[in-house]
Amino acid sequence: MALNRDFIWLLVALLVGVLVLPVLVYVTGTSILGPYAKGGPGAFMADFLGGLAHLRWSSWSLALGPLVIVAIWRAVARVR
Repeated sequence: MALNRDFIWLLVALLVGVLVLPVLVYVTGTSILGPYAKGGPGAFMADFLGGLAHLRWSSWSLALGPLVIVAIWRAVARVR
């Protein structure tokens, strides 16, 4: 049962990293730095997904960041 819960946490973290964080980065970037040079949020998301396809470390670190944090958190919780 704990493995199913861990899997769900990791899946949610991956979805947050791929779907939610890029939107937050876009909104934060446009509010601080101004409009995105290549267009709107759709263009930003396309560039992000293209970065994943081209194995760019910046895209992958954004996508996998929450997954790594949750994996460490769940591992520490299991040890306790």
